[in-house]
Order: sequence, then C-alpha cells, then structure tokens
Amino acid sequence: MISVITIILFFIYTWGFGFSALYFVKKNENFFERQFLYLGVGLGVFSFLGILLNFLHIPLDWKIFLIISLILPLKVLVKNRKGISKKIISPKIKISKATIFFILVLIIASVSFYVYASGAFSYPYLEDEDPWGHSVGVKYVALEKNAYDPVLQNVRKMDPVLSYIDPYPPAFDIILGVLHQTSPDITWTMKFFNVLIICLGMIFFYLMAQIFLRSRAKALLATFILASIPSYLSHFIWAHSLVITLFFPTIIAFEMSRKEKKWTWIATLMVGAIWVAQNFSQPIKLSTMLIIFLVVISITKRKIFYRGFVAFFSGVSISLIWWGAMLHKYGLRDFLAYFDIGRVSDAQATVTGELYAASAEKISAFAKLGKVIEGLVSSGGSSSRSYSFTDFFIAEGQNQINNPIGIGIVISLLTLLGVILILWKNKESIVSSKSTYLCITIFWLIFAFWGVNGRGFPISVARGPFRVWMLLAIPISLIAAEGIFALKNLSTNKVIRFIIIMALLTGIVFTSAHQKYQLNTAIWPTSGAFVTNQVEATEYGNWFQTINPGTKVFLYSPRDKIVIGLGGHSCLWCQEVIDFRKNITQRNAKEIHTFLKQNNYEYFIINMRMEMKYFLPESSNEEKQKIIQQKYQEILSSTLFIPIHQPQQHYAMLKVI
Repeated sequence: MISVITIILFFIYTWGFGFSALYFVKKNENFFERQFLYLGVGLGVFSFLGILLNFLHIPLDWKIFLIISLILPLKVLVKNRKGISKKIISPKIKISKATIFFILVLIIASVSFYVYASGAFSYPYLEDEDPWGHSVGVKYVALEKNAYDPVLQNVRKMDPVLSYIDPYPPAFDIILGVLHQTSPDITWTMKFFNVLIICLGMIFFYLMAQIFLRSRAKALLATFILASIPSYLSHFIWAHSLVITLFFPTIIAFEMSRKEKKWTWIATLMVGAIWVAQNFSQPIKLSTMLIIFLVVISITKRKIFYRGFVAFFSGVSISLIWWGAMLHKYGLRDFLAYFDIGRVSDAQATVTGELYAASAEKISAFAKLGKVIEGLVSSGGSSSRSYSFTDFFIAEGQNQINNPIGIGIVISLLTLLGVILILWKNKESIVSSKSTYLCITIFWLIFAFWGVNGRGFPISVARGPFRVWMLLAIPISLIAAEGIFALKNLSTNKVIRFIIIMALLTGIVFTSAHQKYQLNTAIWPTSGAFVTNQVEATEYGNWFQTINPGTKVFLYSPRDKIVIGLGGHSCLWCQEVIDFRKNITQRNAKEIHTFLKQNNYEYFIINMRMEMKYFLPESSNEEKQKIIQQKYQEILSSTLFIPIHQPQQHYAMLKVI
C-alpha cells in the first residue's frame, strides 16, 4: 500500500533538518548537489534528534518532527517571500556540466532503486531474521512513540523483548517508526524506505567522491562502480543501511570543517548520528576510517587537524546520550555481555576459576581490558570465514543475503591497476599534500581488506569481518575509477578513449552488476519461525494482505514478530500478553477466546509445526505431538472460532467470534 504522503514527509523531514543545520555555513554552489547535501545531513539530524527527543521523554510523534524540520525553512520563506516568488515565476534555468553529471548520478541511483525494490517487493514477507526484529521496533516506536524498552515484571532486563531497541541503538527503528505513523502498511514502509536510504547513499557517495578524486567525471564513474559491486549493500532490511549511508555526508562535513569552522559542529552531529544508528560493529569500523582520514590529513598537511579531532571525539561523546543511559540501566557487565564483548567461554571460565579461586577479586584490570578489546575486534560474526582469491574476483548471482561478498574480475583488475599507478606516480612520497585523498583511500583499502580477511590473518582489525565487505567497496570504487581514467589516457584519440571507457563499463556490467541484479531480484528465503519454508511464508503474506493493515492477530506460537512484520499487530511487549503466554499450552479454548476478546484481537492463528518447535522443550517429540495435536483439534472444533483460511493441514487462520 503505497503512501505518497509519507514519501513527501520523508523528504520534508530530511531536507528541512539539513537546510536548518547548514543554513549558516557555506554550501555547494551547484543547486541540485546542495539539495541532496541537505538530505544527507538531514538524515543524520533525523537520526540523532530522535535519540535526543527520546532522552528528554518527548513523544516520537511525526508531527513534532515535522514542526521542527519546518521552523527555519518557513521563517526564511516568509522573510524572503518576494524574492522566492520571483524566482518561481521567472526561473533562470542553466544546464551546466555539473548538472548533467548529477542527472547521470540520479539515473544510476534510480536504476539501483528499481533493482532493489523489484526484489524487495517480489515476495510478501520479510527476509531472514533481522528484518522481523526491526519490524517489532518500528511498530513499538510508531505506537508507543518511545524508544526505551518498557518496564516489565518477571522479565530479565537483558531479555530481548524488542530485538533492536534498548540497548541496541534505535535510530533506524525511530526513523521507520515515525514514517510508519503516517503509512499504515509496515511491510511496505520498511521495504520502500530501506531501499530509498541505500540509494540516496549512492548520491551522497558521489558528493564525497568529488572531494577524493577532484573530478566530477571520476566521481560519476566511482558511483557507477559502487552501485555495481555485489558486496555493497543488498536490499536486506537492517540498521547497516542507515549507518553506511551516513558515512558519506559525515566525510563531507569533516572536509568542509577544514575550510570553515562552523562545519565542525555539523561533523560532530554526524559522528553522533553514526554512533546511535547501529551497535558497535559498524560505528567502530567507520570511526577507524574517520581516524585514518584525520591522521593522514594531519600528516600530509603538516598540521594537526584539530577541528576534525574535536568533532570526532565530541560526536562520540554526544552519543553517550544513548550509551550512557544504557550503561546506567544495565550495568557494565550485562551491557558488554549483550554485545558479546568481554564474554568468556565455559572452558575459559573453568580454567579461570581454577587459577583464581583463591583470589577471584584480584583479577588484573588489564586482563579484563584485554577481553573487552578482544571482543571489539573479534574475527567472529555472522557468516565470517576465510576468503579465497575466487571470492574477490568472481562475483556470484547466488550469494549471502544480509551482506553479499565478491567484487568482480574487471573491477578487481582496475583496482589493482589503480593501486599500482597511484604508488608509482607518488613513489617518492605518497604521504604528501597533493596526494592526500589518494593516500587516505589506499589506507582505507588496506584497513578494509585486512578487516575482511580477519579470519585468515593472525590479527583481526575489525569485529565481524563478514560485515566489512560493504566498506571494502568504498575505496575499491574510488581506486577503480582512477584505473579507468589511467587506461583511457593511454590514447589521445577521443574515439578510442570512448571505446575504452565503454568496453570497461560493459565488462563491469557483465562481471559485477549482472550478478548484483541476479541476487537482488531473486526470491529470497526467510527465517525465524518459517525457517526456509518460502511456500508457507508466502501463504501467510498473501493472507495478511487480505486484511486491513494493523489488524490485531494473535499467533499461538510465541512469534508475534511474524504478525507485525506481515502487517498485522500483536502487542508482544505488553505485560498481559507476556503473562498469558507463559502457560498458554495449559489454557483451554474458552480461556484463549476470553483473553483475545478482552484484548481486541480479531484473528487467531495456530500452526502445529511452530508449536512443535517452540513449546514443551522438556517433552519428547511423541509427547509434544500428542499434546499439540489435542490442543489443535480442541481449538478447531470450538464454536468460539471460525476457520477462514487453511491452505495446509498443519495450520489455520481463525476468526475470533
């Protein structure tokens, strides 16, 4: 269910926030590039503002965000209404070379949007596990207008009732939750705006690439390469989409702060936004890339980049609005354990207990610190493994979902050529003022390549190597663009130059972009309670599309995020629902019906396969099947429910009467 008003509101929020933040500083001279810089900075303001309002216990209501985003733009509009009206009536349209390049970038982003959206909307469910968890956080923010976990009785503080809220930083869920307040279909809202954020990031990358490559033509090629690399963000729905997108306007803000002091506070705000957009995994990696940026500039310019370092550490500090509150709430030990930082295995714990039994309280503070550092740069992480030559050079159409791997042979060769040429041209000293940004890019490449190979190298420099693939695509895109220009410049003939560029772009399409298209338009499997049962997930999704968005549906199994992710609603964070579920297998059909009616549920879903998976863990499979079969028949034969949809024998959708 497309919500045009919410799309308009998203651009009003982000443009208004960005316009307000950049009103008092020097901006890009090109009109179109300036508007999208507003959007990039505005997305960062949106992210951090949500955390700040939540900290101040101000409701996360879309009307509040709208008012804040429009205060300054409306004031400027009223103040300059005569001049603005004149420009609207008699606009001076000037098509410059910069504008043409920007239009081409918009086309690249639009094609990417089409590819991502085609895949995302080719099935009615959410893929894998993370998006289901995010859907609960989005629904919670939309309804409760709050991003702190509710205080629940008989539930441990660290139990993840809401997977991506508290202590996980909720900026991504806050943005989608605010958008969901005006867009009733949560499935559409999550899929559409996740793709939109990713594709806007490609435009922001183009603006950043101009700084590094000193050429709009090279920046355009770099953007095309980034959009083509399979490992740069699939349409998978998770907070990484936001945090990576924020990195590009953040770099722009740091660069602009070198020229104008007022940009320093904007850089500070953007760093703060990165640190509340996702947990430690990506902010630490992106912060490492920022530190590389600051250190290299300081060395090549022979002057410490004070403003940059102040902005960076100030940005991390203001993120304590969230992290400080979480540390206070959960305590350091539970907080670190939640993020798998400093946690020891059972075997390690046994040895430690034997060694320190006599003086348990005297364990070295350095040992504890070592465990924390080990957790921060652990080479573990979902799907992390050692990678081979083939993994980099040969892109596959069948790949990972949450973070594909692979670069493609043409882009890989262009990157190798670019590195060789950069080092050759700057063989006397690459760490010089004229080669500052090339030097930064080379160090980014080293860091990201080392990070990806965390399992293969003796020492890991990044937590979760699997999730560094998307970062590796950034320096590769910049360097490969240099490689294309190097090959083009082998000839002075314009026709031959054109042929070289077209041949290379065609090679990129067939060895990288095509595989990315295959992956992102394929029918992806899902996870969670469905495991990989796509048929069942599709049947659920199709049925949910027949009822109104937000309709209350109760799932007998404790997997209410399925209901939420498919567009219905069930308050899994409500105390009465949590209490009722504890002994639900012991409740008869009458008790279940009474509870559902009292809590305004319209539909009830039973699924024997899910019940077998999630109930009675202490019983044998035979005992479980017998008990669940009896419960299944009792509910189906009850006159309190009307079966309205039963595509398979083991599950049914019932109307609560």
